[in-house]
Parts: sequence; C-alpha cells; structure tokens
Amino acid sequence: MNKDHKISVVINVYNEEENIADCLDSLLNQTYDRFELVIVDDGSTDRTMEIVKKYENKLNVQKTSTPHLGIKKARIKGVNKAGGKYIVIIDADEILEPSFLKNILKPFKDKKVGAVGGILRSVGGGWVTKAYGTLQEMFYELRKDSENEVDWIQGGCSAYRREALEEVGGLAEDKVSADKDISWKMKDAGWKVVLKSDAVAYHKDPQTLRSVMKREYNIGKREYWLLKEHGGRMGWKEWSRFYPMFGLLALLFVSLFPLLIILIGLAFLCTFLAVVYLINSNIKETHFGMSFKCWLVLTAINLAWSIGFIKSFIKRN
Repeated sequence: MNKDHKISVVINVYNEEENIADCLDSLLNQTYDRFELVIVDDGSTDRTMEIVKKYENKLNVQKTSTPHLGIKKARIKGVNKAGGKYIVIIDADEILEPSFLKNILKPFKDKKVGAVGGILRSVGGGWVTKAYGTLQEMFYELRKDSENEVDWIQGGCSAYRREALEEVGGLAEDKVSADKDISWKMKDAGWKVVLKSDAVAYHKDPQTLRSVMKREYNIGKREYWLLKEHGGRMGWKEWSRFYPMFGLLALLFVSLFPLLIILIGLAFLCTFLAVVYLINSNIKETHFGMSFKCWLVLTAINLAWSIGFIKSFIKRN
C-alpha cells in the first residue's frame, strides 16, 4: 500500500476490560502500522476506557463515546468517525496475527474489490469451543485459495473500501443480519467480496452449548429479515439448516406417519457422516469423538437458528 493510503481500524467496546488489552497489544505488533484506531465506547461501565487510555501514546487513537446503543449502531458511529480510504472492522475480543492488517489490505489492489474478510479462529477451553472452532475451520478450509471471492464475510473481521461502503448506503442498523446484508449489497452493486485466508484473527468464542445456541438464535431472527429484504436468496444452504426442526416435528407425528421417523433418522445419519468426511478430508482430523462433538454442536446451532428464524417469520407483521 502507498503511504498516502490512509487506513482506519474501528473497534466498538462495551465492558471489554478482560479483552481489550490483548486486542490492542496485537495491533501494536502489526507489521503494517500506518493506521488510525477509532474506538467507540458504547457506554462501558467497567475499566475498559481506563485501559484504552494507556495505549493513546502508543497508537493513533481517536475516541468517541455514546450511551449504550448496541453493536450495530456503535459500529456505524465508528465508521462515520473514521477518516481512512479503507476501513478495517474488528471486535474487542479478537487477537490479530502480526500480518493481519497487511494481508487483509492486499486484495484492494484490485479496484473492483469492495470488501475483504479475514479468518476467525476460535480460542478458549472446553469441548464446545473446540468443536465450534473445528466447524469454522472446516468451512474455511473448503476455500483452498489464499484469496477467493465468496458470498459474504463476517463483519467483525473485515475491511471495506470507503467508496464501496458509501455507494451501498453503509452498514445496516436495523434488525437484518448486517454481515450478509452489506456483502450482498456490494455484490449486487458490482463489487467483489473476497476472503483472505492469511488474514487471521483469534476470537474468544462462547464456551457453553447454551451460549452458542443463544447467539445462533439471535442470528436466525435477523436472517429472516435479511432474506425478506433480499428476495430470492433463500437457497439450499438456508433450507438445510432446518433439519433438526424437521426431526422434532417428525417425533410429534410419528404415530401418524411412522415412515417420517425413519426418513429423519437417515437425514441425521447422513448429516453426521458428512461432518465426519469433511473434517477428515479438510483438517486431517480422524478422531471419531471430535467428529461426533462437531455434529452435536452443528445440530444444536441449526436448531437454535431455525427457532429464531421461525419466530421472526411468525412476528413478521
């Protein structure tokens, strides 16, 4: 990147005293250091901003504060304050590899690239976190190229060309799933959306099945509104996520339609075998127990997602 290309890194924080120092330390260690850091204090009530203050002389920090608005609106405030031609968005509970910024900015050499996503890898203890991280890695590893066009990228580990962001009206602040919304809008406008596999950040993912399901439930609620707004994008990937819900419905009607339970059982078996195959072929993981744990987490998150989706469908009016 040329020296006159200004980069803004945006982080919004809400009670992140346990995470923010690790995140800022990883920014200090970046091999690409010509950036401003925009931090939005989203109404924190702990020591988060006291810790941020210790980094003001080490990083080019621009701060802004607001009453608690939530992640979407706080992120938009940070983007609006940012002065860079390219805007990198990360979350406060992420730790970046030293080459993260350098690598996530490379695809912008192509003037048709509007957004670039990085790779999130899970950190934390417990079998749920490990299984969840393995699932993420499995899906990422299906994209073999270092730089590959994708359908969407994760908003908390991403970079945007300001021109493209402004052209599509910026980040959504309503109830849609903002990650997919901005990616799809850019693609519809003719911009490329790219995944950069060597731009890696480590994310502190939920460590219990309940917390993972709660997050997916909320995602499901938002994705109903997203798919409603972007008509025609309800494809097989979305329909396939309902398989646990179909299984529960089959149990309710098994006395009337006994064949259903056999069909659903076969569907669950095929899903499990698919997970085993994908893990073994893409991550070289041969431990059967981990494959089962991954399938269990996958089934749980899809169940939670589909419940959230259906709830929004019922309340659509």
